[in-house]
Amino acid sequence: MTHDSSPAPIPRPGGRSSRIRDAVLAATLAEVADRGYTELSIGAIAERSGVHKTTIYRRWGSLEALLGAALESLTATPIAPADTGALESDLGSYASDIAQMLTGETGRVLRAVIGSDARRLDAVDGVRRELFASRRPLSEQIFVRAQRRGDIPHDTDATAAVDFLVAPLYFRLLLSEEPIDEAFARQAARATAAAARAGAFARRHDGSAPCATR
Repeated sequence: MTHDSSPAPIPRPGGRSSRIRDAVLAATLAEVADRGYTELSIGAIAERSGVHKTTIYRRWGSLEALLGAALESLTATPIAPADTGALESDLGSYASDIAQMLTGETGRVLRAVIGSDARRLDAVDGVRRELFASRRPLSEQIFVRAQRRGDIPHDTDATAAVDFLVAPLYFRLLLSEEPIDEAFARQAARATAAAARAGAFARRHDGSAPCATR
């Protein structure tokens, strides 16, 4: 009797389970982007992904949980602000990257979700909270670096400044539906840089966030 001395095959990462997951999540995002949340269904996702409804229900349990998982996968990789050495170019690069993201599938999905009852779902709200918690510290580094260089006042509220930068982009995405192009992104960056240098985002003496003056 002989024994096979060849090494056992190494399991390949992912496999069928990973392919099913990727196919279903991609189909969910595509359905939301193309048809909106109100038309979203497990049946349509199953048809688009080629995965049986029973398998989808067994793995995710509900449409809400599936949508939350899909949104989590969509936003898994953050936009990392570039360090160009100057405030306005840092902001311009960051705003341009956000604009590019919002003009693709991510933007269509966000518009469909935020503009519908889906935004009230616990799973969706959980993704939103995680986004704020993880993204803001990254984007605020633009203003932290500018403070260290002496480009803006030391008491600049980085959170308020970031909100000022991205608000016009999301306004166009969710309300006016005007183009979110490179020129508009750069304009938002120039305005934010000018406001930051002028001290518009300075914290009040009690340490609270800045507010509009009378």
